[in-house]
Amino acid sequence: MDRKRAGSRTALTLLSVPAALALLLSGCAPGGEGPGETSPPATSGPASPTSPGSAPPSSPAEGAPVDAKLKISVSTSGADYKEEKTLVCVDSKPMESSTVQDPDAACAALVQHAENVFFTQPDPNRACTQQYGGPQQARVTGTIDGREVNKTFTLTDGCKISEWNAMQDLLGSAGGKV
Repeated sequence: MDRKRAGSRTALTLLSVPAALALLLSGCAPGGEGPGETSPPATSGPASPTSPGSAPPSSPAEGAPVDAKLKISVSTSGADYKEEKTLVCVDSKPMESSTVQDPDAACAALVQHAENVFFTQPDPNRACTQQYGGPQQARVTGTIDGREVNKTFTLTDGCKISEWNAMQDLLGSAGGKV
């Protein structure tokens, strides 16, 4: 192979590494979308009950006001410790009955991330870093905008850690209190 061809092949390889890295990391964002991509709406999982002939509750647009009534149970795998908190938001404003550490921030996190974290199915082809963030687990049950929620959060890979971090104001820090 002549020198000119070898040099351009090396440049091509070097240019493709950042692109490949960006593609790999884009799968770790909540919802698994990269810039300009969207995931299809969820097609499985718990659905809200609706009466025959009525339309199911609509998906909130990102940034739209959120109504939520949630129970959050945080525990550490293998330990008897379990902490339970609640969050009630009406038009994205926390109600006095909320017991999470910062209810305003938790309602804001729902406005920003609820659709991707709770309702959008992740891209089955997304790549998640194989890392372990700790034994903490959280289970969130209740409703968001009339849609049932029953989701377990863990810290067992990069994608799940990213989801936890997006909902940190609801769940608490991975190593701390809710």
